[in-house]
Amino acid sequence: MNRRHSALTAEAQQHVVLPPTRKGKSARRAWEYRTPQEAAEKPARQTKDIFANQTSQQARTMRAEIGRVARRPFNILITGETGTGKTYAAREIHRLSARANNSFMELNCANLPEHLVEAELFGYRRGAFTGADRDHMGLFEEADGGILFLDEIGDILPTIQNKLLRAIEEKQIKRLGTNRHIFCDVQIIAATSRNLTEMIRNGQFREDLYCRLAVLTLETTPLRERREDIPAMVALFLREAADAIPEPAKQQEPYRIEESALALLYELEYPGNIRALRNLIYELTSYVDNYEPISIRLVEFVLDKLRLRGTNQVAGDNDKDARFPRDNAIPVDYIASRHSYDRHSLLRSMAHEGDIILPLELCVLRRGESFKQWTARAKRCSIEAARQATGGMQSAAERLGLTCHSLRAHLKRAKRNQNESLFDWEHPSD
Repeated sequence: MNRRHSALTAEAQQHVVLPPTRKGKSARRAWEYRTPQEAAEKPARQTKDIFANQTSQQARTMRAEIGRVARRPFNILITGETGTGKTYAAREIHRLSARANNSFMELNCANLPEHLVEAELFGYRRGAFTGADRDHMGLFEEADGGILFLDEIGDILPTIQNKLLRAIEEKQIKRLGTNRHIFCDVQIIAATSRNLTEMIRNGQFREDLYCRLAVLTLETTPLRERREDIPAMVALFLREAADAIPEPAKQQEPYRIEESALALLYELEYPGNIRALRNLIYELTSYVDNYEPISIRLVEFVLDKLRLRGTNQVAGDNDKDARFPRDNAIPVDYIASRHSYDRHSLLRSMAHEGDIILPLELCVLRRGESFKQWTARAKRCSIEAARQATGGMQSAAERLGLTCHSLRAHLKRAKRNQNESLFDWEHPSD
């Protein structure tokens, strides 16, 4: 029996409660059951660099605030927009706190059903409900002596709020299916992107629970309000992207970014904040090979792709209109010259289920080609793509809303109007 389990058992006997058991621990939490030093080192590795080398006043204030609250053993509420680094801040608080050698457990409460949140927080006894085939330790027990981080606390239902309030007040919990109390010495760090004060006024969040959680408070700053930190974050995420590549495939040189590309990243609004910047950097690195820097044209290309997919959490509304032309024109020779641009993968990423992907050649209006000839080429290209995607002319006609006879007539007219010297349809391009 190791020291950790002995300490928990001794404390349980002192309070005459059920001692925690390690039965049924999930793989999701397996790292928390390493040595206390290892349990502290993992969140430290994840957080120690995210705040490094940042020079803005907001970043310096945030580091000071994290140090202030980490020195106190009280519950902490972190507020801020989505993606501003609330989880990073919570892990950094744990790393700097007196509980750094004990567990740091996390639960994202967003969109979880009531029974799942309750089971995860408090655990359950075998037979407590259908499917409970073994005893299960809850996060309060697993975090005993350490810190429990509850992300998106504003999303938990009122019934769970009641039980959470009681657990915080009494420092005791009951597993589902039992009446025996278990003592848990847990410091709570809660985080939310919602306005809890407004939720309290609307009767959606308990005021007494808010008072128990917000003993100390910390607010994270949006990335658009501390743009000076973007270069340091870009450098960090470039290193992370390189480190994530398996050794056999790892490139010889670290990822680099051109100054003009970095300047463009500096100007964006980032409604998705740090998370959006990190995801953008990871995607940009997927397009470059050894020794190739990330260029401004590549950044514009990826931003346009995100905008077309309707998933742009990087550029705000002002960026979309002022920075990027509506025709989305990107030099084809630039795309074609880069071996790392998997064009089919790119097109598939923009397509939805049931869509037919057309050849990229349709984006080119060739020298000497009239509009009528280009239209004929586009029509013939579309018919051929539909035929290949559906498996035959009859199914292609149905997909295009035509009869097979009508489709063949369209194809015949397209062949007659097309300038064959400009495009060899006997050997269609990809």
